[in-house]
Amino acid sequence: MILLTTDKVTKSYSEKVLLKDISFSLNDGDKVGVIGINGTGKSTFLKIIAGLEDADSGSVTKTKGVRIGYLPQNPVFEDNVTVLEQVFKGNEISNTNQAKEYEAKSILNKLGITDFDKNVSQLSGGEKKRIAIATALINPCEILIMDEPTNHIDSEMVMWLEKYLEKYTGAIIMVTHDRYFLDRVTNKIVEISDGSLYSYSSNYSEYLRLKAERIEMEISTERKNMSLYRKELDWIMRGPRARATKSKSRIDRFEELENRKKPTDDEKIELNSVSSRLGKKTIEVVVNPSENDSRGLEAR
Repeated sequence: MILLTTDKVTKSYSEKVLLKDISFSLNDGDKVGVIGINGTGKSTFLKIIAGLEDADSGSVTKTKGVRIGYLPQNPVFEDNVTVLEQVFKGNEISNTNQAKEYEAKSILNKLGITDFDKNVSQLSGGEKKRIAIATALINPCEILIMDEPTNHIDSEMVMWLEKYLEKYTGAIIMVTHDRYFLDRVTNKIVEISDGSLYSYSSNYSEYLRLKAERIEMEISTERKNMSLYRKELDWIMRGPRARATKSKSRIDRFEELENRKKPTDDEKIELNSVSSRLGKKTIEVVVNPSENDSRGLEAR
């Protein structure tokens, strides 16, 4: 069942085109990772799907009755609400939904939040992100959109979130730089590159192989186009003949070749999550100098 589609969505900021004629569909059961180098429009794409930002052109169509949950990269909360009230978006918790309250507290505990009555204005940015994760998970929806869900949580929390999302029955679309998280949670990768969207029915590791094949094909096609372009350029420049005597269709073909979109040499999208799982310093060994050795030894 298709839950949501985008049709030829385009979005620009000033003169920079982030998304150009992007078409995409999200089906029930899809768990999608959105990747791309910084500044390609990943978060913008999520906001457009979530209905938080308008596209310049194109359309987003949501199936009737489909609810969307959204985890922002940097959540902003209203003041004067408690942690538990924020999780339920400020609605009063009645005695008829004790099971839901218990579930919310359980999720908050897993995310390292234990003071449910604390005012959210007193929380750090990391604590607010974890409460926003709990908010996204506790409120029912058919599409869960998550922007950097593994930020501000430690490895134990990440592993808990992985297992939770593996069992999640709705569709998920997320941006994250944690490749292990993508490998274990997603079954589909979409890459945004140079305004275009490329879709792969795989996790991140398999995506790397499939992308390498795609680039190899593009390079092979470009070599053929370049060879044909040189041939046509020689023809178009040959002799003093009047332009009118040349074949109009061949001139058009030359102009298409000249204006063709060439493969871009984007930096390789290899995600590195070692620092997010293990910390930036993996090991440090210090050997104190002996009395007879003033040089000492320090290895880091």
